[in-house]
Amino acid sequence: MTDVDLKSLVLQTKSKNDTAIGFTTRLYSTTYSSSSSIIRGNRIFYNGGNAYNGTAFTCPSPGLYLFHVSVVTDTKSNGIWIYKNTQQLTLAYSGNGDPQYNGASVSAAVWLDVGDQVYLRPRSSSLSVDSASVFTGVKVN
Repeated sequence: MTDVDLKSLVLQTKSKNDTAIGFTTRLYSTTYSSSSSIIRGNRIFYNGGNAYNGTAFTCPSPGLYLFHVSVVTDTKSNGIWIYKNTQQLTLAYSGNGDPQYNGASVSAAVWLDVGDQVYLRPRSSSLSVDSASVFTGVKVN
């Protein structure tokens, strides 16, 4: 491979990576007092396409997307729902054990059209979210 071919390959790869749509955020460490609260991101590690605004992902282009939430909580019998617009998709449920730090995670593959929103809500009131919790979404195709 020549230097010109290698430079071309590097530019093509960089171009593809620069347009990759997806995000990963650490969740804000707080107690959500209502199941209608939207769970907020705190530190955003990656936000390709700038489609995640700290509370919701707004679809910039149609396609299949994969979302994942991993929650650490000391709240008994609670969890986090992944929502698409107003529809509940999947629940990361932390269990019925004694209040101690428990972890739960769940993923959802879903087709999104432009403008669809994906966000997180508590299963019920008084959900304590630890700062080790994360939310990720990525366009698959």
